[in-house]
Amino acid sequence: MREFATLFPPIDIAVDEAPSVRGDDHAWDDEEVIDTVLRLVADHHRAVGAAIGKRSFSPSLAELRQSPLGQDLRLLAVAGYGDVSRDQVRETAARVSDLLLRPLAAEQMVIPRWFWFTAIGRIVARAARAAYGDDGLISVDEAADRLGIAPELVLGWAEDGAIASIPDEAGRPFVPRDAIERRRLVARELAGLRGHSGEDVLVREERIPA
Repeated sequence: MREFATLFPPIDIAVDEAPSVRGDDHAWDDEEVIDTVLRLVADHHRAVGAAIGKRSFSPSLAELRQSPLGQDLRLLAVAGYGDVSRDQVRETAARVSDLLLRPLAAEQMVIPRWFWFTAIGRIVARAARAAYGDDGLISVDEAADRLGIAPELVLGWAEDGAIASIPDEAGRPFVPRDAIERRRLVARELAGLRGHSGEDVLVREERIPA
């Protein structure tokens, strides 16, 4: 369901060939993004219902906007500009990302990199950055420097879901400062227990989507 966030007609193209969701000369509209996501989720729900022989009704756009998903999307859209509970934003971002991206039979979900370059992905990222605050996120290079490891290792954690990763407006990945500090403390405690310096002794922790 890649089209859900690009706001372009659903055509069969590769992700890296998808048109930009935001041009240099104009800003994309949050309301249009929200409405597009709601319509596509509703369409997907009807398709799933038809597959199991259960036809579902077609809610109006007004009804979709008042649905729990509609309210979640609106909260994320305003979170980057207003005073919204950080915990509420994180929980909402996780719930929306999980709904849109988790495969049906998967035990866990890792947010793919392409998602952050879609319109809805940018809204989620913007809300997540606001939830972490001005100093809650650090660059991959800074994280690697604090841990004394290669930046590629931090990027690997982000790619496999071992640590949260939220991009800035330019698409550069940032990671939670507190997660890196916890790993630094754990690594320090375990340093005397491991003789192989090349082994990853930093524990995995539950990924926080967005």
